[in-house]
Amino acid sequence: MEQKNENPVISADTLSGQRLHIPDLRPAFAAWKQGVNPLHPQVKQAVDARLGEIIENERALAKIRAVDIALFASGWVPDAPYADLETVAFYCVWLFLWDDAIDGGGAGIEGRGDKAAAEYCRQSIVFVEHSLGLGEPGAPAPVAPTKARGWVLRAGGEEGVFGHLKEYMGACVTEYRWRLSGRVPSVGEFYSWRLGTSSVDAALDLTRIINGIVLPRETLESKELAVMSRCVNKLLILINELFSLKKELKDGAFGNLIPITMRAMDSDLDGATQSLIQDIHKCVRDFDNNASVLQKDGVMEEEHLRRLVGAYQAVDTSTLNFSIHSPRYGLHKDKQEDGSFVVTL
Repeated sequence: MEQKNENPVISADTLSGQRLHIPDLRPAFAAWKQGVNPLHPQVKQAVDARLGEIIENERALAKIRAVDIALFASGWVPDAPYADLETVAFYCVWLFLWDDAIDGGGAGIEGRGDKAAAEYCRQSIVFVEHSLGLGEPGAPAPVAPTKARGWVLRAGGEEGVFGHLKEYMGACVTEYRWRLSGRVPSVGEFYSWRLGTSSVDAALDLTRIINGIVLPRETLESKELAVMSRCVNKLLILINELFSLKKELKDGAFGNLIPITMRAMDSDLDGATQSLIQDIHKCVRDFDNNASVLQKDGVMEEEHLRRLVGAYQAVDTSTLNFSIHSPRYGLHKDKQEDGSFVVTL
């Protein structure tokens, strides 16, 4: 159990004007699978059209289109045919919009408290369960709580996907309740929900489905695969926390890991940033080491294992590429010639 932290809270005012130094992280992932699906332009058109069907506010529509969600999907499955790429892209759209709704951006939740968020989550879980063919036989189709819920994913009756999506939605509600409480979490408390709100576990389920990877039970239940999954999850979080800090401070958002780490370590901005960078390198090493163990065990055919490892790696290399190139975080002008970023908060 973590000790109560008596260090002062790190506020936006405390960080205002300071410089966040993000090194070029691409060398850390140089040996990992990466790329952008050549069908990105086509799927971007499909995503933009779908967003136009969902979002009525023109300003909000232009903003979310500029993010280029299709770019993230195209890095996640760089070799997928169009139908699979479109499935992943629409799933990513759902993730972006559902999380925004919990935060009050589209479901009328803002100002209504955690009961409204919990009810929205409950309705969503019922709808996802039905959409995946896991609801009560013969039960009428539930009403989607928002227009964005009209398509979830083509995973058939995949119970693992549903379980992880349920965990994701519950974690979003937990995060929302923390935000309403005004309390500052410890690092451990942060990860207790952030590992869920990342939705990486569901993403890895979908990754295996899209890539046609069927795991032997021994591999699926191995501690090595569990470590690899946790590393992919933490890497996505760590990359996101670094690149999103300025945006979160500007938006008045809740709970970035960097100020939480500053408080926990009683350190300055550079010290906390270096802590996250060290965690990134450790996660890469741990992933690679556990992948090597699976290779030596010989339970999976070498080609199947290679595809599994590459598919998992692409989740994080896509996150990094998206963070660097998408206007979502507003850091283009902060990029240096050596690939690093110097961000004035």
